Amino acid sequence: MKSIALIITSLLVLSAHAGERSPFTNIEFGLFAGWGKFIKVQNPERFNADKSHFLIEVNGKGYKEILKEAKDLHGKNYKCRLAEHFVETMGELGVKIDDTVNLKLYLFDGGHEVITLNDVAVTEENLEEIQFETNYCK
Repeated sequence: MKSIALIITSLLVLSAHAGERSPFTNIEFGLFAGWGKFIKVQNPERFNADKSHFLIEVNGKGYKEILKEAKDLHGKNYKCRLAEHFVETMGELGVKIDDTVNLKLYLFDGGHEVITLNDVAVTEENLEEIQFETNYCK
């Protein structure tokens, strides 16, 4: 009986996230004195995991706008929405996300450079890693 309950619960959780995907394998939110709020992202398939990458743009929309609009729309749940409901939340912010996304990142370590990455895959596997690594929605 416990097995059936576990299976049903798992299916409900999976269906709640059906269609959700992310271009990132981890995401962190924070504040730098003198710089302001930031979104730190990872995706070792597309950028070096040993370096710090900060989001500048998603499909041309700036991270400051993303943070402000997501917070205006979802209040204190904005981090959960951006981390685990990326595709839906970006759609609510007027940014259509398909199977790939174009990102502009600031490489903090070793050179302070801006990197543009086109056609970054937006996958369920990435989202699963975020769900494993973070607890924004709990």
